Amino acid sequence: KQQPGVQRLKWLQPQYNASGVLADQYEATSRDGTIVPYFVIHGSKATNMPVLIYAYGGFDIPVLPAYKGTVGAAWLERGGTYVEANIRGGGEFGPQWSQVARKGGRLKAYEDLEAVADDLFDRGLALPERLGL
Repeated sequence: KQQPGVQRLKWLQPQYNASGVLADQYEATSRDGTIVPYFVIHGSKATNMPVLIYAYGGFDIPVLPAYKGTVGAAWLERGGTYVEANIRGGGEFGPQWSQVARKGGRLKAYEDLEAVADDLFDRGLALPERLGL
């Protein structure tokens, strides 16, 4: 929807139909007790569907849910579930969130990713044999 007073210069046609796509936010607990938020983007909650986790966790760059044509057309329209994990090292929660997973603390980012996967299993949102990273 176009906002009043805003002129649209360019427009990219939708690459997939996102009308049935939902984004839910959950929290996992990492090994050291840190709460790690993540988003589950899906069309249904069937646990037998493949699940793909994306996590970056570097250089203060945030990973947030948004319309991603390639993910929608290649993954969601085919029944997959897409997870965006806000692991430490990323820019979602400020400099301290990012800095704790640098250099000697890099293992924390991987522990966060493991915690998200375990939380997906515990919630019945994914099966180990249907999970990709």
